[in-house]
Amino acid sequence: MSPSSASHPSRLERARGAVVGWFSTGLSRGRNDVLTVGRAAVAAALAYAISGLLWNHEFPFFSSIVAFIIIGFGIEKKMRKIVEMASGVMFGVLLGEVARSVIGSGTWQILVVVFCAGMTARFIDKSNLFGFQTAIQSLLVMIMPITPGMTPGGRVLDAVTGVVVAIIIHLLLSGDPRRLQSRAAISFYQELEDTLVSLALAARSGDRGVAQAALVSIRDTSQKYTDEWMLANDVANEMATFSPTGLRHAGDVGRLEHLLIGSDRAMRNMRVIARRETEFLDAVHGDAHSTLADALLAARDAVTELAAAVAHDEVDFTTARRKLRLFCSYLTPEMLLRNDEGVRPGRAGHFEGVTLAIQLRSLAIDLLQATGLTSVEAKQFLPSLVVAADGDAIGPRPMTQEMRALEPPATTEAIELLISDRSDPDRRR
Repeated sequence: MSPSSASHPSRLERARGAVVGWFSTGLSRGRNDVLTVGRAAVAAALAYAISGLLWNHEFPFFSSIVAFIIIGFGIEKKMRKIVEMASGVMFGVLLGEVARSVIGSGTWQILVVVFCAGMTARFIDKSNLFGFQTAIQSLLVMIMPITPGMTPGGRVLDAVTGVVVAIIIHLLLSGDPRRLQSRAAISFYQELEDTLVSLALAARSGDRGVAQAALVSIRDTSQKYTDEWMLANDVANEMATFSPTGLRHAGDVGRLEHLLIGSDRAMRNMRVIARRETEFLDAVHGDAHSTLADALLAARDAVTELAAAVAHDEVDFTTARRKLRLFCSYLTPEMLLRNDEGVRPGRAGHFEGVTLAIQLRSLAIDLLQATGLTSVEAKQFLPSLVVAADGDAIGPRPMTQEMRALEPPATTEAIELLISDRSDPDRRR
């Protein structure tokens, strides 16, 4: 078989994979935005019908255009953006009408009007959205033919009708505000899960390269998921404040918003953990550490439960806390730093390993606080730290009263809290 024929299937497979990926991504976008596109279509049709009935306009196309533009495709529309768009639309239509009545319509008139509209909009407000809508609407007024019976003020009435209909449709048909937050949170936690699985694989195999690849990946993508969740929180807050259908979900919206605080800290910690594990595996020369891998998979299981909790209508973190309790049980250097032969690390591995263990404990605290616990309550889930006996070995030391005061062991109160508590941080315990 020639080299060219051997490489042909590989190119074919890559092409098929690219097409399948494009198709699945398109389907996912369609599923996510079907409600938004439906709302835009309803608004455009309804604005057209209302303008025809109220103002007796034969072709009130401006109503449909304005209504569709304001709602658009993005689910992230916020009231501030809607107001900016509506203001730009109205200002642009008015400018276009005044210019058309004064200087007429033509090539040079379009140049003058679009330039003046854009510069005026930049003078009035710094928003790019406002400026774009002002310029585009003035342009539409200049180039659209005047329909029978349409007066200059008629297009203004159509624009007003489109704005009002779009705002009403947005408020009434926005849907469940928690849906936006849940979608963003699930994507966020999926990134955490993938990183934890990669780091567990690196620990079990002792492959520093796998840990390094996970570090590069989470550095490149983690902030995107945080930003998406923050945007979803902002939109959900506005929907729960202004939308009649969203008011009853205000409590859950606030709870999911609070969840991001601890989760964002956990994501930031994951970047540090990936770096610390890379350095640890380098220091121990690629020794396999299956217990460390088990701990990371326990953390993955807890994150999976967090994602499952936000996917349900009634957010309940009880199961997630149980999984986090199991994760915490691994978090001592004595447990984590022995390799698969039971050998403790040397001086360099000891330093990197203890740093990694402390960072994993911080991750556990972040995830527990994300479920609504206070810092003091979260620390009760952690086992007591073991301390270095010398530079080459790690072993426990009897805890003094001072150490217990600073780091109390897990208590029955923490276990009772784990079993009985629900997601509401204000619930009496």
